[in-house]
Amino acid sequence: MLFPTAYFPSISYLKAMCVSNNVVLIDRHEHWIKQSIRNRCEILGSSGLHKLVVPICHKNGKQTLGSITVDDATKWRWNHWKSIKTAYGRSPYFEHYAFEIEACIFHDCERLIELNRQILTLFMHVWELPILTSESEEFIPYNDGDFRQKNWLTRHATHTSYQQVFQPRVATIYNASALDLLCCEGPLGRNIILS
Repeated sequence: MLFPTAYFPSISYLKAMCVSNNVVLIDRHEHWIKQSIRNRCEILGSSGLHKLVVPICHKNGKQTLGSITVDDATKWRWNHWKSIKTAYGRSPYFEHYAFEIEACIFHDCERLIELNRQILTLFMHVWELPILTSESEEFIPYNDGDFRQKNWLTRHATHTSYQQVFQPRVATIYNASALDLLCCEGPLGRNIILS
């Protein structure tokens, strides 16, 4: 199964990875696709969805995903960490996972794919997900068993609902970043991912 890399991926992304009984292949040679989960995620705040976007260094011409570098000219890492603390600081499991989440965000890496690998590893570790990942050695043409062009941020109910931080003031929002599930449900989030 072919997947794109993802920054704090959605719940449906992790569910799809677990359903595939094969090795999940992350395509590091696909061309960069703007405004996708490759460098953005959606967390839940007091006013609803809040987008976090990792700035990247743009070069002339097409770039492969594996060559995309993170632009640290701004304080995006601090801004993302502050947004996550504000959104989830009062959630039941935030303090339990805060150190690991912070370590992922501030992980010293140059390439976006390295940052996203750290984040995916965090989810695989804390939930003991049955996912085997590998990265492509060359570009693989798009095909039927391909999830690279799927919209991973749809709001359809792809999973069981769970208590979110700002309910009932903010209605249940399905398929946000798996970070929301981790902070709200902790180890029980595994059951939702595997259901």
